[in-house]
Amino acid sequence: MKKIIGLFLIIITVSLVSCNDKCDEGNQPTPASFFVEIIDETTGENVFENETYTAQQIIIQDLEEAAIPYEFIENLNVIQIFPPVSNATGNSFAIKLNNETTLQMDQIDVNYDVSSIVGECFTTFKIENILFPNNDSELVEAVHVIKI
Repeated sequence: MKKIIGLFLIIITVSLVSCNDKCDEGNQPTPASFFVEIIDETTGENVFENETYTAQQIIIQDLEEAAIPYEFIENLNVIQIFPPVSNATGNSFAIKLNNETTLQMDQIDVNYDVSSIVGECFTTFKIENILFPNNDSELVEAVHVIKI
């Protein structure tokens, strides 16, 4: 009987120790993203504040025209973009603005790289080397300000 109880305690101890990892199911990395503000090159005004475009007129797509997720932050009139992180280098997509009322259209091409840090529980991705090859831009307080 003592052998059975001893074996039972060993099995329970091993199972509890093996299940006790430091990774919590709710502990997940923040999705990789970056922020852009789009301003009129001539006036310096934000194109959403001056109503050149509305949030509903934003389309963000990769080169195969698949949608890329984003959030428009109304109180700041900036866009938070969540691009794919599957390739380390050579990534591209386009931000398209289309005002059908005024027939004004603008396209901003974006190139970027992705770095990753492998942790104990998950891999964290970071968007780097963000370039807008056809537009002037500058980084202001972690927001890419793009002129169109």
